[in-house]
Amino acid sequence: MDGVIIDSEPLWEKSESIMLKQKGFAGNESYRKEYRKKIMGLNQKDSVKLLKETFGLDESPEKILHTRLNILLELYEKELKLVEGIPEILETLRAERHVKTALASGSPMKVIEFVLKKFSLSDTFRIKVSGDCVERGKPHPDIYLETARRLGVSPEECVAIEDSTNGIVSAKEAGMRCIAVPDPRIAPEDYPQADIFRKSVSEIRLEDIKSFA
Repeated sequence: MDGVIIDSEPLWEKSESIMLKQKGFAGNESYRKEYRKKIMGLNQKDSVKLLKETFGLDESPEKILHTRLNILLELYEKELKLVEGIPEILETLRAERHVKTALASGSPMKVIEFVLKKFSLSDTFRIKVSGDCVERGKPHPDIYLETARRLGVSPEECVAIEDSTNGIVSAKEAGMRCIAVPDPRIAPEDYPQADIFRKSVSEIRLEDIKSFA
């Protein structure tokens, strides 16, 4: 969802920067490229762990998560936008009777439901799987394996659309095909191998997905 359906990565970064500033850290200086690459695609448990380790936060993971999500949802309400091309590709997939759509995101279900309601997408996805639903987050394959199980299909029948290095590894480890839309803030050479690379979601075509059939 993050970075593929919604343009949320800058807002995740902004929410963490606000939180860290409240705790006396210099947000802009702290957001090094390597940190952003590590955190993209992680579930909440793993991202909070990375935050605690990187910035030496002494609060409990639960308190950090609660604070960050409250700031994030305020930003989402005011600033969040869909990624360009998403309404079109979702409408195309909705018209395909034999295509099942699912959402697999490391975000908490509370955030997923907020986003889907905000953009009137609640009925778009047959299955929604959050990072809360599995023990291990991306880059482990658990969330994609669980998504395939709930869809009633084998992972080999699935095509994942991903923007993060952790997400691509997760999808490929699960045995899925993967269309990658790299985040422009991460160097292309840092990305693992996906089956198809597109510069933006708006460049993804139904033929890309059907080419794996």
